[in-house]
Amino acid sequence: PSSMWRYKVACIVAVATATAPDGRGGGDPVPEEEREENAKRIPCPFLAGLYNEGILKPDEFGRVNSQHMKDAMVQAGSTVPNAVFPSFGTVRFTDEDIHQTKRHWDYGLVPSGFIEEFGLDQDFSNLWLNIMTMNVPDKCVDAAGHAEVPSKFPCNANPQHVQHGYSTTIRDPRYDSEDPTREKRFKDWIEPTLVVNKSLSEEKVMTFDGFVALARMAAEGDLSGEWSLKPHLEYEGSNVQHYHPHVTPPNALALYHWTAWLAWVGLWEAFGYPYPDGSDAKFMTESDLRRFMLEGKLPKTWSPKTFTLKDVGYTMIALKGHGIPSGDLYAEALKEHFPLSNWIPVAFSEWRYMNNYAATERSLGFFEDNIVNPMPKNNSAIVV
Repeated sequence: PSSMWRYKVACIVAVATATAPDGRGGGDPVPEEEREENAKRIPCPFLAGLYNEGILKPDEFGRVNSQHMKDAMVQAGSTVPNAVFPSFGTVRFTDEDIHQTKRHWDYGLVPSGFIEEFGLDQDFSNLWLNIMTMNVPDKCVDAAGHAEVPSKFPCNANPQHVQHGYSTTIRDPRYDSEDPTREKRFKDWIEPTLVVNKSLSEEKVMTFDGFVALARMAAEGDLSGEWSLKPHLEYEGSNVQHYHPHVTPPNALALYHWTAWLAWVGLWEAFGYPYPDGSDAKFMTESDLRRFMLEGKLPKTWSPKTFTLKDVGYTMIALKGHGIPSGDLYAEALKEHFPLSNWIPVAFSEWRYMNNYAATERSLGFFEDNIVNPMPKNNSAIVV
């Protein structure tokens, strides 16, 4: 049988057998001061903002489950299908796997999200992700569960699974000792992308041109993720070659972009402001970017507004032709698979876009491998 049929059968089995995790996510919000300190650990500014806002509520270990992750994104304005895919792709560890040593697919998340669209509330998801141990120094270095940097949260055997193919270093704690406020990194990465445009805002803004310029991360950013290439886009000896050996080098060049684009474009669509001329163009303000990148907080004037997988997908396609190293390969793959091939009722179009987005990833070999790091042996050296 085809992989799609196996996927559908697995979904049906999950619906029949899965049980809802307690609390649909985790714990209660911690005091604000503690929350602000914990948020510094979260590399993703979107997740850090949701956590600081009290929308994401991890358990005592720092974990949220896939249903809660999806619900948090919906609360921030995402459509359900747009929230399902990143939750499905990242929240992949069982409740017992405290150090995240083996990944699974949460096939219950898709049907539970689908029936939610009809006003039904049934949670079939059962996997977890620790949002407090997503950085490289959170990696387990011995079987006792020590991390490179001691923490109150359990170490992560596989932080590369939640690192982007490439990223800025702004929220990377490895650089905090020399730049404790992270201002220097903000100045290096973000300020060159900002312009003065009084027709949009009294403060500096990032327009789409600046957003594209930020994609220089592809050539200059941190390369700690499982989809990372070596510097200068070299495939040999790269993380993607190690963790995804069945992905061909050309497809690896394309998939190098998927996590970074999905995250940054999602942030852009969720929190960008529309141009006053009524066009589809967006911009972000310097103050909002500072809150996201330096404080891990949502904009001061934030209120939820709908953002869709359709918008995210077509914005990623629009990145083609802007000189992003190897980026056109991914944009072209999306352009081939993502658009709807025939008319479909609006109520179901986002689900079809989700299916088409998954088809893009499948065509590039995304689902071929699932290589993980086991917990280190007892004789591993402890690095502190």
